[in-house]
Amino acid sequence: MSLLPSPFLFRYSIPVVEVKSLPRSKAPLLKLPKQAQIVFPAAMEESPEFAKLSLAWNKNGLAVSVTVSGKTDWPDCSPDSVQSSDGVQIWFDTRDTQNIHRASRYCHHFCLLPIGEGDDGMAPVIKQLPVPRASDDAPEVDDEILLIESEADETGYTVSAWFPCAALNGFDPEAYSRMGFYICVNDKELGKQHFTIGDEFPYQSDPTLWASLELVSK
Repeated sequence: MSLLPSPFLFRYSIPVVEVKSLPRSKAPLLKLPKQAQIVFPAAMEESPEFAKLSLAWNKNGLAVSVTVSGKTDWPDCSPDSVQSSDGVQIWFDTRDTQNIHRASRYCHHFCLLPIGEGDDGMAPVIKQLPVPRASDDAPEVDDEILLIESEADETGYTVSAWFPCAALNGFDPEAYSRMGFYICVNDKELGKQHFTIGDEFPYQSDPTLWASLELVSK
């Protein structure tokens, strides 16, 4: 029996479809097609599977959508403590660094919450955070250029975000068709769903532990 989790034994390279119409002109702005669905490689382990992921890109940016189901209460979200809230944490590396253990200015960390903002607390939240131990931080992103939308109730939620080129330092699909990527979905009721390896590894700070996305052109 291996002492290492199965997902750690592989290097993942995952194709991501191009959807030229994103963001759409009418709501929902970030509805992604079925072919944009991505399987969590951690599914080979007996890890929680309550979230579904979709990814798509075009020359103007990248879209991420996560749907969580199986809850029995509304998401517990606070804009003041995004990392411990019910929601999604995402890491990108626009240079797909696989040989340097510390993040560079091309590495980004974002948190998405399905609710928590607005006068009624029902608007979604998106926040950029620094990558721990980074040798150089990514530029700070103006929240106004990010797009986020969500639907939520007591049974689950969907949260989707659009990251335009200006939000991802170094994003240049023509020159670099691969990106580093990691995602973790956190839920106080359902647990954590990791993309590949779990909290026993420092995926929060080490880009060599992230998977690769292949930005596939039509």
